[in-house]
Amino acid sequence: MRPVRQEIMWQAVLDAVAALERSGPLDVLDVGGGTGGDAVRLAALGHRVTVVDPSPDALASLDRRAAEAGVQDQVMGVLGDTGELGEEVTPAGTDLALLHGVLEHVDDPAEALRTVAATLRPDGVLSVVVAGRPAAVLARTL
Repeated sequence: MRPVRQEIMWQAVLDAVAALERSGPLDVLDVGGGTGGDAVRLAALGHRVTVVDPSPDALASLDRRAAEAGVQDQVMGVLGDTGELGEEVTPAGTDLALLHGVLEHVDDPAEALRTVAATLRPDGVLSVVVAGRPAAVLARTL
């Protein structure tokens, strides 16, 4: 069973997918997607997902998780962060961008938002989840 917080965030992803009202696969960018919890689930739904994360270990876990789920052809990991999304991320080429649990860890949240928003197609959707100060303190404490 997945933790409640993780399922609430997954529901935010599903809501964002539904807001796009597309019949075919989406091009999804998951910034700070780590080991690919959302990415692999989205790929299993038929979408193409690029995960940008600064941790090589997390991206290695992403590759293993995608292979185990049989979606390795639909998931790509890119080493980087909001300041360097990599050549694989096309400006205005993303249908859905996920920025979940990232803004509280960057030096310039406004710049991070601008950078990720620039990857969106004109009718794209940006899903942002930010922990409130009490939640962030509690999470770090635990």
